[in-house]
Amino acid sequence: MLPHNNDELDNLLDDDNSAGINQDTARYLQHIESKLYADIQARKRIDSGLLFLSCQVGSASLAWLLFSMQISISIILAMSMILALLPGLIDCGESFHFELSSERWSLSHAKPLVAMSKLAIGGVIGWNSTQKIVTEVRSTESQIQQTYTEIKLAQNTNAFTLPEGVLTPTMFILGLVATWVLTIPLRRKPNV
Repeated sequence: MLPHNNDELDNLLDDDNSAGINQDTARYLQHIESKLYADIQARKRIDSGLLFLSCQVGSASLAWLLFSMQISISIILAMSMILALLPGLIDCGESFHFELSSERWSLSHAKPLVAMSKLAIGGVIGWNSTQKIVTEVRSTESQIQQTYTEIKLAQNTNAFTLPEGVLTPTMFILGLVATWVLTIPLRRKPNV
């Protein structure tokens, strides 16, 4: 039941001799108050569930969006994990209570199982969505490194070679120059 905040209403409900409010009205007001409190709690649970689902879907989507934008893998991991863990962290913060008095101090958590399950689910979803990207990035990096090694090996074995497409025009031009050089002395007439 909702704690009473209105002192005047409390006084009227506690005072049976009061002419201002009868017992039927008091029960009706308590019924309305408890119904409103239950509606508020239900709305809070629905909002919390919607936030949780949207953060989990958003975490996986954000990971792929940042990856397609070619953002650094460490930023992708950090942003996706923060978004996936956000509902659990909010729940931990809201239900955590610290009490300090002159005699003692106490720490309590209202819903530890709910908060831990939200953190665990968020961690698993965030980790799963980012690990697929990390695997693809590592695979691509190893393939690039392998290609680079093959290029270096090919450059070391053949010091200088003309590409095949250049070889045919070069041979044609060299043939024309050779023909021209050989025909020049034959065209000259001997001086007598």
